[in-house]
Amino acid sequence: MGKQKEVQHMEANKKSLLITGASSGLGRELAVEAAAAGYQLLLVARSEDKLKQIAEELNERFQTNVTLYKADLNNPDEWQSALQQIVRENQRIDVLINNAGVGYFRLFTDTDPTQIETTMRVNSLAAMEASAAILPVMLKQGTGHVIMIGSMAGKVATPKAAVYGASKHSIIGFSNGLRQELKPYGVHVTTVNLGPMDTNFFDTADPSGRYREASARYMLQPDKVARKVISSIGKNKREINLPSWMGIGSKVYQLMPGLAEILLGKQFNKK
Repeated sequence: MGKQKEVQHMEANKKSLLITGASSGLGRELAVEAAAAGYQLLLVARSEDKLKQIAEELNERFQTNVTLYKADLNNPDEWQSALQQIVRENQRIDVLINNAGVGYFRLFTDTDPTQIETTMRVNSLAAMEASAAILPVMLKQGTGHVIMIGSMAGKVATPKAAVYGASKHSIIGFSNGLRQELKPYGVHVTTVNLGPMDTNFFDTADPSGRYREASARYMLQPDKVARKVISSIGKNKREINLPSWMGIGSKVYQLMPGLAEILLGKQFNKK
């Protein structure tokens, strides 16, 4: 370990990091990278068994302190109860990563109302509720970092992802406003906007596998994304856009949405 990394590890070892949706996919990789960096972990997920498995692995590999909280973010009462417990049991929380997410890639007219509610609740409302609970702790500390796992779908809406895009667009807008509010108080807000990533997200979003197959050549790897996210902690970084070419494309879309939809219509319809 180099001298700079060793110093960073020692500093992180004094800090705690909360991750939602931590039992699989990107959340799991974020936990691994954070543990490797020396953070004390507060992990939230629906599956207690999976949480226990990752806690055992992290303790064995990194001898890090891991505290587990079982909660279904789609259940408002259960999530509020968990948040109250987290705040009650942890006097210091330095980083909040709102990572939990769900999606259903289908035409809006074929989308069940319960799927609409679940998508908006887990992707958007639960993240806002977590921020509302944890921010008073960070403000009292005078330091902190809120990281929102957004999506390129929140910047560029596509067919069969109207609801998912709306949930992520909501998070991007929330983050942009929150960032300005917290700037005077030493708390950073970063939005991580991702293209397709090779995780079990698609087991629910696209059971047919067609979109995964069509996106295979530019699928992001969750371990590499996690490394970039964890390395951004403490930095006043507005956004992380991956892959970078999609980030550039989203800016073009914002300038010329009609033309972009004509030129990229075939690509947009791959779901």
